[in-house]
Order: sequence, then structure tokens, then C-alpha cells
Amino acid sequence: MTGSVTVGFMPIMARRLYEDGLSPSSMLLWRYALALLPLLAAAALLRLDFRHAWRNGAWLIALVGATLGAAQTLCFWQSIETLETSIAVLLFYTYPALTLLLDRVIFKRAIRLPAVLCIATILFGAALITGPGMSGQRLDLRGLLWAAPSPVFYAAYLAVTTQLLRRHPPLIGAAFLYIGMGATFAVTGLWLGVGTPGTSAGWLLLLFVGLVPGALTITLFSYSAPRLGPSSYAIIANMELVTVVAVGVLVLHETMSPARAVGGALIVAGIVMHGLSRRSAATRAAPLPSSRPPATRAPSPASGGG
Repeated sequence: MTGSVTVGFMPIMARRLYEDGLSPSSMLLWRYALALLPLLAAAALLRLDFRHAWRNGAWLIALVGATLGAAQTLCFWQSIETLETSIAVLLFYTYPALTLLLDRVIFKRAIRLPAVLCIATILFGAALITGPGMSGQRLDLRGLLWAAPSPVFYAAYLAVTTQLLRRHPPLIGAAFLYIGMGATFAVTGLWLGVGTPGTSAGWLLLLFVGLVPGALTITLFSYSAPRLGPSSYAIIANMELVTVVAVGVLVLHETMSPARAVGGALIVAGIVMHGLSRRSAATRAAPLPSSRPPATRAPSPASGGG
């Protein structure tokens, strides 16, 4: 939840960086490059062996970052250049349902009714939040083509990374994910060029983006996603959308309409419902304590008790 909240600040920071002359691809390249510095420094301080991790399959994490990770990021940020943001956001936040479906298809896990109800509640909340921004908007075909595959890529990204990250320490997983994403956007930068902020305030904001929604968030992701699983992570990560709304109201002085308030409450309710259902399932699965007293064993002669 902490990582999702930090990412929820990205839209307002991205808007400021765009105004300072950065393109989406340049912003993402700087984000990954600046985030790698503290990640690599922390890994070196803890004496984590990158060569051993590479031989043990960490290169697969970098490959997923360079493909699925970069694809879902690029599709979303490119879509909002020509497509109404509310439409792009609503399309992207269908990924929890897609993640649940992929979890069932790939890993043969049962789709349980509580998870379906939680996701339906969250999707309805997202529709209430983004719905008012769609009125009278024209669908841009190019933006729609960019936005449509974004949730599919992200659902696949979650399904694969949650398995791969289990084999490595969180800092190793975080570093290799950003190495892969950074490599893809470095190639993009060679093709399209790399922009830089035009002011010192822009550089400070970019540094913050690299450290907090970058290095901190990807480390929290690498720790939590393998432990939660793709479906649970996809549900809890919707705190990002609640944060986006809160930032818009508190910082940008946007209007908090009743629909947005109800939508945010439904998203939080869906997350809480999921947490309670997981706790209830864990309680039912726990073995019942035995009513018989524990057996005592006579001390052996060697123990000095005879």
C-alpha cells in the first residue's frame, strides 16, 4: 500500500516535468537511471552478489522488465498524450480482473467468489471516479490503441514477476527490473533523443521521482508482490487511484464530487474486504489446537535427570 500511495503522486509530478520540457520517454529513462544509483549502492553495502544472481536466473527479471514492464509503462504514458486521462485510467484499472483471470489460466488457481466481489467493487469505484471526466469526450483512436494493451501487459507483468522475484532478495529483484526497463528506454532515447529539465526545480523534482516513486517503490514491490501473489497485489495496489484523487483535491484544488467520494470509498472497501477474506481463509486453514495435554518424555540417562 505504501508503494501504491507513492506512485499515486506520479501524475502531478509528471505534469510538472512535462511543463519543464521533458517527454514521457525521457522522464521514464531518467527515473530508472536515477533510481538505479541508490539500488546498486544499497546492494553493494549489503554485499549482494550480482554475478551469482545473474547465473541463478536474475537475467530473466531484467528481460521481463525490458519487455512487459517497459511496454505497460510506455503504453499508458503515451495514451494520455492524445486520449482523455479519465478514459486511459479506467481502461488501465481493469488489470485486477485480468490478473485474476491470468492467475487462473497460468497457475490453475481457483477463482474464489470473495476475490471476484472485491474486484467488482473496485472496478465500480474506479468507474465512479473517472466517469465524470468522460462526458462529452471524443475517443481518440491512436490514444485508444495505446491504452488498450496497457492493462494486459501489466497483468502479465505481475503474473510473471511474482514468480521470478521469489528466488532473489528484494534489492536484487528491484535492481534487475529497473536495469531491464532502463535499457529499453535508453534504446528509445538513442532513437528519439533524451530531454533534460529546463530548471533547477525540474532537476530536483526528477531526483525525487527517481528516489521515491522509483527506487523506494520498486523495492517495496519486489518485497511485497511475491508474498501477496499477483491477484492480491493487483487489488491492494488500487490505493494508487485513491491517492491520485486525494492529490488532485488537496494539491490541485479539484472538486470532490459525490461520485468521486463514493468511488474512493468503494475502492478502499474492496481492499478491506479482500484483506478480511484472506484473514478468514487463513484462520480456517490453520490447524485446530489439540485438546489432549502434550506428551512428556522421560529424560534420558545422559541428561542427568535419572
